[in-house]
Amino acid sequence: LFVLPTAIFDGLISLRTLYLDGNRLTALPAGVFDSLIRLTILGLSHNRLFALPAGVFDALYSLTLLSLHENLLTELPAGVFDGLDSLRELWLADNRLDLPADYFDGAAFKLCGDEA
Repeated sequence: LFVLPTAIFDGLISLRTLYLDGNRLTALPAGVFDSLIRLTILGLSHNRLFALPAGVFDALYSLTLLSLHENLLTELPAGVFDGLDSLRELWLADNRLDLPADYFDGAAFKLCGDEA
């Protein structure tokens, strides 16, 4: 899987778990997860994501686990995890991120992996 069409998940409002791990995704379309308001687990690890669109996770109010490890991320958009009030685990290890040591200070979630 290389590309996700923007409307691929439209209407799947009851979906709770989505694993897209181990594909060849290089980018996520803005709004691709907007209808997944009950999603609690999102796996995007082991892809080739190099960037995240601003607001890509904004509709995921119920998300408790977000896995983005083993991608090619070099930066994170400002506030990309804001509004994820239910988030408990964020996996970001094995990317190309160069974040300040205090980047996640005050976050309510646990940063998992090498960064923890």
